[in-house]
Amino acid sequence: MNDITYKYTDYKSKEFEQVVELRFNVLFAPYNKVEKYDYDEADYISSHLVALDKDKVVGYSRITNNNGEGKITNVVVDSEYAQRGIGFEMMKKHIIKAKECNMNYLHLNARLDTINFYKKVGFMSKDATFLSEKSGLMLQKMYYKIS
Repeated sequence: MNDITYKYTDYKSKEFEQVVELRFNVLFAPYNKVEKYDYDEADYISSHLVALDKDKVVGYSRITNNNGEGKITNVVVDSEYAQRGIGFEMMKKHIIKAKECNMNYLHLNARLDTINFYKKVGFMSKDATFLSEKSGLMLQKMYYKIS
């Protein structure tokens, strides 16, 4: 993991083409619920964090500032790079970014198989699980209070 670098970028960057493919392959393709997912409205207003192995995007997540509350979405790590701490490092960087932008909370919707990961980062579950209209998966609302 020592050679993985992290940087914030925008949807017009050269890396974002790889992001589109990675997030579809990780978040949607395995579940056969969505045929195509490239851009959505949050792409244009979010800060995009990429994890790079040289020029290859191996991890991605984005944070959107909604009036002092940050929403984290599309957290993905290439399966070849799983279990190396990349997702955890991206979450730490989002927490730092949230503090710098004076956000009070971070929130996200976690797939059920990722709840324990987010709890290790410091997120807490909120409310009951719900069915995502976009992915067709059960999700858990979670939040992190910025201190």
